[in-house]
Amino acid sequence: MDFTTAACFSTTYGTSHYGLKDKAQLKAGETVLILGASGGVGISAIEIAKAMGAKVIAAASTQEKVDVCIANGADEGFVYPSGNLDRDQQKELSNKVKELTGGLGPNVIYDPVGGSYAEPCLRSIAWEGRYLVIGFAAGADQIPKMPLNLTLLKGCQIIGVFWGAWAGMFPAENQKNFEELFSMYADGKINPEASDKFTLDTAADAIAHLANRKAKGKVVINF
Repeated sequence: MDFTTAACFSTTYGTSHYGLKDKAQLKAGETVLILGASGGVGISAIEIAKAMGAKVIAAASTQEKVDVCIANGADEGFVYPSGNLDRDQQKELSNKVKELTGGLGPNVIYDPVGGSYAEPCLRSIAWEGRYLVIGFAAGADQIPKMPLNLTLLKGCQIIGVFWGAWAGMFPAENQKNFEELFSMYADGKINPEASDKFTLDTAADAIAHLANRKAKGKVVINF
């Protein structure tokens, strides 16, 4: 792969593969809900989940972003409100997820967003579902506090996915995962592609592009 493709590859696909395979133990035929699905890790999660035989529901803040997710393999998608959701919006979000899963809920939730989206999505999760905590794009000041009674009622797990730390502690296992990822790439099952490219001189614009949530896919700075 060329350098730009490689720059899109390791962190995003490494995180999603580790999360879906090792932490969620995703099985073919299960349903995955991906929040912030049009971002770099979101797109990688869509592609990897599809390569593993799952059904993917993509959630994003605009229809344009949802369309990007569908183009990258998501089976369904929907738009959720931006910002800090009030209780009515949270209930609507939870009901929407249940509706799209026939009332059963998703088996796996992939959440790189956090904030006020987390609890209503956890409320929609399937029995014995796995909720993957990827990150907090909503902001470090909006890290959610989850009601633990939901884990009891749903028989579910809330699982932290810290790929960087794991890769440092278990390099041999990480290497095996990347051998699988390289095979997926060679077979055309995943497509690490830069959606936005900047030069080093415009690196500040790249950061602003991310901060303003304009990114649809991976942002790369080319030297």
